[in-house]
Amino acid sequence: MNDCCKHAKWWPHNWLCLKGLYVTFVILFYIVLAYAIFTAYQIFTHPLLTGKDMWYALVNAESIILLVALAFLTIAKMCKALRKIKKAVAPCCCEKGATEEKSK
Repeated sequence: MNDCCKHAKWWPHNWLCLKGLYVTFVILFYIVLAYAIFTAYQIFTHPLLTGKDMWYALVNAESIILLVALAFLTIAKMCKALRKIKKAVAPCCCEKGATEEKSK
């Protein structure tokens, strides 16, 4: 086992690999997006919020929720790009060693 494989296995990005992190953050993006729609529905149907107060509450709540969704989507796209770069430039030495052991 190489020295990089001994220490790198403890980092969270190696637990799921970059593809797993990409899928995780895309799922989180859609969960937050569904929550934003639910929150907007709750604000529009609330009987005590009317007129200017309703729009003020909607803008405040939705802006924060949609910024979190945008952050999750950005991280997902970064993981996808890093995965493509890693695949093209430097394949993992741990995976190569594991396939050689299986073939022997």
